[in-house]
Amino acid sequence: MAANRQTRYSLSSVWLSVRNARWLPVLLGILLLGVVFSQLSPAFLKFRNLQNIAAQSSVTGIMAAGMTFVIMTAGIDISVGATIYLSLVLGNEIALKSTTPFVVYLIYPLSIVLGSFLGLINGLLKDSLRINPLVTTLATYIIYRGIATHITKAKDIHPPESARFLGIGSVAGVPAPILTVLVVVIVSALVLRYTRFGRYVLAIGASESAAYQSGLPVRQVLIAVYVIAGACAGLAGLVLLGRVGAVQNDMGIGIEFTVITAVVLGGTQLSGGRGSIVGSLLGAILLVMINNGLNLIHVSPYIYDIVRGSVLVGAVFIDRLSTAQRSVAGPSSRVVRAV
Repeated sequence: MAANRQTRYSLSSVWLSVRNARWLPVLLGILLLGVVFSQLSPAFLKFRNLQNIAAQSSVTGIMAAGMTFVIMTAGIDISVGATIYLSLVLGNEIALKSTTPFVVYLIYPLSIVLGSFLGLINGLLKDSLRINPLVTTLATYIIYRGIATHITKAKDIHPPESARFLGIGSVAGVPAPILTVLVVVIVSALVLRYTRFGRYVLAIGASESAAYQSGLPVRQVLIAVYVIAGACAGLAGLVLLGRVGAVQNDMGIGIEFTVITAVVLGGTQLSGGRGSIVGSLLGAILLVMINNGLNLIHVSPYIYDIVRGSVLVGAVFIDRLSTAQRSVAGPSSRVVRAV
């Protein structure tokens, strides 16, 4: 009897957690879109197409995981697209131009380390200049892309096949992009939910001044979240490089807005303190599903951005309504969460 009661209590707790999850609306949206597009195009539910959606979502999903940490501290980073480009260009200069055997594989750790370093610059500039992160990362976006374009002279770089594994490879039949994004999301979610650093991120997003007064390492955490975003951008760049097959001059342009849209869609609050890594991944999948479905039913590609922008406006509107309701309910209703 006691075991049965404990089982029922556990199931009830799980159901309550799922029901209150901020990513539940976007999951329902994915299911609804799946039904609609499957009726409009028989090809939508084919295994190959679903696998393609998952692989296409990987780049945005990886970057969205890093961006979630930033936005949960009430920050923003619009330089991540340029970080992809510059980290790959610098990685190419160091690794791919060498004639030493196997040195080409250095591009994998190099791109992640370089992305982390560029994110560190963002964090340090924001911390030292004390200005809006939007302005800081807009400046670094221009600088990073300018440096990369200067190095490449706006020409494409074509890496050897061995540098493309994360985009076109597979492990036990599972595409490498899907495995990569799953690992990033799982690790990020565990860090945010179960580590001291994750609790610091939530606390700072809920109230930075209160976090200062509590003696939390606010400055270090605020810098660290930009390092995480940069590392995720560097890793996502490797996946994108593998899928595209070249480092192109326009690589990463506009992707930062898709990433931010995915994070907001997934339930992360722009004012900080609440968010979900899982929700950010689901937001990325939803955006790719929209593109994929519209393409299958032969809608004009010029409509895609209109739809994505409308989805973002709707997500922000819902976020504002949710924030307003908690404000009316009083301070006690503001509870930090990471689901």
